[in-house]
Amino acid sequence: MPLTMKMSMKKFPWFEIILAIVFLTIQFYAAFSDANNFPNKWFNRDDAYYYFKVAQNISQGLGSTFDGIHSTNGYHPLWLLVCIPVFALARFDLILPLRVLLVVISIIDLVTAILLYRLISGAMSRAAGTLAAAYWIFNPTLQALFYQPGLESGIALLCIVALLYMLYRLEQNWRKEEVSLWQIALLGLVASLTVFSRLDLIFFAGIVGLWIVFRETPLRYLLPLDILAVPVSALLAFILRLGIAEYYLVTNSAFIMIGVGLVIKIPAFYLFDLYQRSVHLRPIKTLQNIFLATALSSACLSVILWAGNAIHILPAFSLVVLSLDSLFTLGFILIIRTMAFLFRDTNVDVQPTKPLALLRAYWKKWLKEGAVYYGIVGGTLAIYVLWNKLTFGTFSPVSGQIKRWWGTFESNVYGGAARNFISFFMLNPTSDFNAWSPFTDVWSKWISRLFHINPESIPFSIWQKYFLISLVLCLIFLYGILLLKRKQAKRAIVQTALIPLGVAGWIQVLSYNSTGYASLKEWYWLIEQVLFVILIALFVNLLYGLRQKQLVDEKIIWALVGAISIFAAWGYWRDISARMPYAQTPVGTPYLEAIPFLEANTKPGDVIGMTGGGNIGYFIHDRTIVNMDGLINSYDYFQASKNGTGSDYLYDTGMRYVFANPDIMNQPPYRRQYMKRLKLVVEWGGKDLLRLLPAPKP
Repeated sequence: MPLTMKMSMKKFPWFEIILAIVFLTIQFYAAFSDANNFPNKWFNRDDAYYYFKVAQNISQGLGSTFDGIHSTNGYHPLWLLVCIPVFALARFDLILPLRVLLVVISIIDLVTAILLYRLISGAMSRAAGTLAAAYWIFNPTLQALFYQPGLESGIALLCIVALLYMLYRLEQNWRKEEVSLWQIALLGLVASLTVFSRLDLIFFAGIVGLWIVFRETPLRYLLPLDILAVPVSALLAFILRLGIAEYYLVTNSAFIMIGVGLVIKIPAFYLFDLYQRSVHLRPIKTLQNIFLATALSSACLSVILWAGNAIHILPAFSLVVLSLDSLFTLGFILIIRTMAFLFRDTNVDVQPTKPLALLRAYWKKWLKEGAVYYGIVGGTLAIYVLWNKLTFGTFSPVSGQIKRWWGTFESNVYGGAARNFISFFMLNPTSDFNAWSPFTDVWSKWISRLFHINPESIPFSIWQKYFLISLVLCLIFLYGILLLKRKQAKRAIVQTALIPLGVAGWIQVLSYNSTGYASLKEWYWLIEQVLFVILIALFVNLLYGLRQKQLVDEKIIWALVGAISIFAAWGYWRDISARMPYAQTPVGTPYLEAIPFLEANTKPGDVIGMTGGGNIGYFIHDRTIVNMDGLINSYDYFQASKNGTGSDYLYDTGMRYVFANPDIMNQPPYRRQYMKRLKLVVEWGGKDLLRLLPAPKP
């Protein structure tokens, strides 16, 4: 075979085409299955129907509303925009848009897997990329968590991976040719789309900007890690001094300390020459600079905070907390510089540059590129929050505000804030505070077997210590593996942008638990899932020598890769064919059992309140479902709920029935709002249909 033909065959995207054919065939099979499969076996999460119903109402000219009564912004905007044209089809048939949406999500999923394949193939090897793509697209758990619910997670994952792939392409070229401002602007535009896909991805977009702007200096590697170290140090200081429960009473103090600490400590690290290339790090001199920078910045922080308290503009700060913060900062900066030193490239022949000289050389370029990137990201976000304020009366989605309010209750039906250390850092495999699954789940099982312990048979505090100590040892071991293949690992870490990805993931976690967020969901943790897949591909690539050039090794490797991919695809097909059957639902079977019950016990035009109600609100006929938990209700209703007048607000806007578990109505955040105002109509399936009465006269 001619050499040119062989090269063209290698360049032809055979794997991508085969992946698309196999995956889309399975997905189209699901898309044309029985109608009842969709609300019961595929799109079966209430939260998805919040999007669907709002999109349907917008397409019909009713505005941004779930119930047609209350305006709401309780959603992430990019996914809603995708849903609007799809759910314009609901005027013809309620199932038709669900079939179409399944196909749309499948295409989004496929494109994400292909971009992940290209990213990992380029940064590591085609075999590693093939395994990563096969895992991503054929893993039933991942599909069930992030794609099949029909939520914003699918489009958000696409945006994350697309931005990573663009960073990879930038990494391939910026040393060879000048990066234009148009390229920076395009990256800023994709970062903005990423933010609008899930608003908590603003941290990822922000850290990516540093990775882009400071690409020619060590700042790109060290600055994101230092920015993470400062808030982690402050939070650890507060938690160890006060405990988790007491910490939530002084969160404002913690945020003030973090904000002032970032402003003081980062410039101090820069001026003390802690952002030089790792090859130029001199252990004794660097240690001196670390101690001096930490001591001086911590002293300045203490003086500013105490002075602010003395003039009554800042709260009081404990000397113990400030001291612990200083010690943790010192420890983290030492660890970061030690890791950088061990990863140094001794073959690089570049003269060290003093901090002020570096600033003089680059400040104009940094300012120009930073203004373009952050101007686009910040400008579009500013327009969005201003539109929210003008349209809905609040700058941010009401759903997030409500969940932070729920977190202030000691206990409530929707769960509360984190109550222990590993939950605070989202490492608890036994609860919803588990952002780093499946790694934490697997590791928990391993240590239980290793130490012959069951988390339920010993005090949680003891199990938590076992878990944390073993986790730290595991991370040290994994870092040692990276050092053994330092050159390959460094190339993969840089080209896949693992540093901004990992830092953004941790900051996202802290943004929730540092404020006492409640009712966390598994589909929030998208950065963490992408990070997990890339890391697994990296270690597989290193441990099993996927880059070896020997012919026998290549054949064995590709035989294994092919077998694993085929097995994954077959397993996924079996799961889908069992879940989405054909011709098994009797004609006339209601989409949801509660709908005929509600329609039989209420009249057309009635307004019924539910603590969730997304799917019923979409499928019910001639009735209106009002969301009582507030996640997809108005900002005015949220304020009324906080004031204890939520029931009055809903009654005044037309609600006359409540369909809910009666126990829920007796717990926060509903307790007392409905006292003496609910009259039982009929019981059904663990829930009561209740008549909402006028407010008792004083």
